[in-house]
Amino acid sequence: MKITRGYKTELDPTVKQQILLSQCAGVARYAYNYGLARKKEVYATTGKRISAIDLQKELTAHKHTDLPWLKKVSKWIYQNALRDLDQAFDSFFRRLGERKAGKKHQSLGFPTFKKKSEGIGSFRLDKPIYVFEDSIQLPKLGTIRLKEHSYIPTSEVKVLSATISERAGRWYVAVLVEEHVPEPVSALGAPLGVDLGITSLAVCSDGRPPIKSPKALNASLKCLKRAQRHLSRCKKGSNNREKARHRVAKLHARIANIREDALHKATSSIAHAPLTKEERSTLQTSLTSLLPEAKTKPEQKKVKKQVKKVLHRATEANAPRRPQVICLEDLNVEGMKHNRKLARAISDVGMGEFRRQMKYKSAWNGEHLIFADRFFPSSKQCHACGWKWEDMQLSDRIFLCQNPACSLHQVPQDRDSNASQNLEKLAKEESSALKNIVNGELHRT
Repeated sequence: MKITRGYKTELDPTVKQQILLSQCAGVARYAYNYGLARKKEVYATTGKRISAIDLQKELTAHKHTDLPWLKKVSKWIYQNALRDLDQAFDSFFRRLGERKAGKKHQSLGFPTFKKKSEGIGSFRLDKPIYVFEDSIQLPKLGTIRLKEHSYIPTSEVKVLSATISERAGRWYVAVLVEEHVPEPVSALGAPLGVDLGITSLAVCSDGRPPIKSPKALNASLKCLKRAQRHLSRCKKGSNNREKARHRVAKLHARIANIREDALHKATSSIAHAPLTKEERSTLQTSLTSLLPEAKTKPEQKKVKKQVKKVLHRATEANAPRRPQVICLEDLNVEGMKHNRKLARAISDVGMGEFRRQMKYKSAWNGEHLIFADRFFPSSKQCHACGWKWEDMQLSDRIFLCQNPACSLHQVPQDRDSNASQNLEKLAKEESSALKNIVNGELHRT
């Protein structure tokens, strides 16, 4: 199976390379703003849109006259910036058409000018890109060292592009590659319902302990407030203000990293086959013995990563352990943020990112991902008898079934656990439908 996968890691550039990277990001920002200004100008005079190809020709002509500094950077930087601008306009007009058709959008997202004060930004490079164990070679940038060795694959992959970005003074590269992976064996395990929440990140219906949310923003809120207060009191343009700004940026980056790490661990634990500590250690020992002995530290790290890949691979052996169908709620996250008392906590969870990761991880592991209807009463309905608690509030964390004929009558149930059981019912219905389809195909053959 051929898939497209991105590998993001931190760069270790020298001082000269940092200056060059900042210049490249500035060129991408200039090209984007130039293209946006020209698009507005052409549309105001002619009523038509100018394409990215025409804008590229204009910038290439300027490169040989009044913009000679464009020659110092790769042509891919401003060409990709103009392509991104075209894509932004296409998305804007698509959302505009959807709004006219009756679909609601929080914002149409008309492209705006990029400001240096909002961040250095990023830029994308195409071929030729060469990846090594501890470095990466980029066009007109030379070889830049990587802080993490042997992470980006160097063989049996096709490198498509590399995106360089800056965050809180650190530079990162995201390499997009096309690689061949074994076809995942379809999962045969019991269906699974997953309920997302605020108190717990996710509650699964298979009885495992709830996945805790790190609440990264809430944990760092006191430090963040103090840093923001100090920044607002510093004199504009001073060195102390720049130091304070950098401290606030580092805090925001740390919060984002904690949230991203928790989401990746949570989605991987749901999509991959669950293993106990004893089973994991036994498998690691047996796999390590099969691989060649590693003498140096880089070789040992490489072996550990190979073992980790094999452990997470979807095979026939772990097919009964992986859920055949996973059911999530189709949550209106933007609408939930309108509640001013819960907006910060909901944003701190990252429900949209959880859904995005589950989509591709379930596909890579041979699992079916379905979504319950947006108005499905997963929290208000008893999973045993179907009795519905109409006036249930968000503050009610314990579900009590009032149906006398129910086996769980007046038995306290956790609200999120009950919701996950209801979602599991939908997953079972989808699983039975899949089995009927497979049996029908086998009967035909």
